[in-house]
Amino acid sequence: MGSEDRVYGTFDFGLSAEQEERARRLHRDSIVIDLLFQGPCSPDVWTDELIAEIDAIGSTNLYVVYTFLMDKAISGKYPEYKELMDASGVTAPATGCVLKDKESVLAAAHQAARALNAFPWMRRARTAGDIRAAHAAGSQAVWGLSQTNLLAPGDLGLIEVAHDLGVLNTVDLAYNSMNYVGAGCTERYDPGLSHFGLQFVKRCNDVGVIVDTAHSGRQTTLDACATSRYPVVATHTSADAVFAHDRAKSDEELRAIAGTGGVIGVYVVPFFLASPDDPNPTIELFLDHVDYISDLVGWEHVAMGTDWPMPLPNHVMEAVFSGRLDEFGFRPEHGIDNITRTLEGFRDYRDLVNLTRGLVSRGYNDDQVRGIIGENFLRVFETVNG
Repeated sequence: MGSEDRVYGTFDFGLSAEQEERARRLHRDSIVIDLLFQGPCSPDVWTDELIAEIDAIGSTNLYVVYTFLMDKAISGKYPEYKELMDASGVTAPATGCVLKDKESVLAAAHQAARALNAFPWMRRARTAGDIRAAHAAGSQAVWGLSQTNLLAPGDLGLIEVAHDLGVLNTVDLAYNSMNYVGAGCTERYDPGLSHFGLQFVKRCNDVGVIVDTAHSGRQTTLDACATSRYPVVATHTSADAVFAHDRAKSDEELRAIAGTGGVIGVYVVPFFLASPDDPNPTIELFLDHVDYISDLVGWEHVAMGTDWPMPLPNHVMEAVFSGRLDEFGFRPEHGIDNITRTLEGFRDYRDLVNLTRGLVSRGYNDDQVRGIIGENFLRVFETVNG
């Protein structure tokens, strides 16, 4: 693997030897759920040989490069994939799916099936019991997260299809921009859920799909919380009161999500947590948001959804995103000046233990740490999926 001389999971929180042992025990023995796990690979794992392979393909297609290392692992040519998964300590990583049409759902199901067939250590998470069983076996249980920007009225049946195929457990109502369901968080206006959006949330409740507002605008988030019969989540976001950003949630939204029994996952994306003027953003920023949300609505409603870094080599990241951020709904004022930037203390999924170590450093007790790193979301998963 790349960066062999780098040691992960060692950010200096000033922990005592006893605290260090406790944090590592908690991370090892607890169910760990990252609500938006882009791993287990990061730019650090791309060796010169792997980069030469991807450059030979000549592709900067995001999907092709995103799945390159997993495809190699499926074919038996990248055993490091399992090593990286284990090193992260994650129990239940998410897999992606786009609710566009039946073909896109079937393609996601096919990719997931390939991985499940190739990896005896991986299982599908249809219920909370599947996640607990994976943890007991020292393996991983994958669950499906999706977004709806390409979904059109008349296609509500895709929810059942994707859920039945095991690639849809959580669905993000609107990815940054406006769609038929509601408005994303970077839109100029947010009228809230449309009539179709109300139907969409109801169908999710009926089928057993968790409603996610991570990329949704304020009123769309509030409408979802008022409409859903089951807990609503924001899988990867932050607190606007700590650092103002379109991707962050206001206190009103945070209270509304918690009021449904849901959880708020905090990300480690540097340009959503710090301005470009900050020369050295660290993992302490993540913890600041965790502390704020815990104080506001209770630690029982806090989770982690790292969402960063992407599993791409840095030069591909720059080629894919540079000059195209508006296509993802981001404007210049969002301060995304360096797409390859990471937080000190979280540049790779082998640093996931740093989140647990950081919680210990901030004084959270064992039950609170276990809740934030996995059990809080597992409660929601069990409520909606059994």
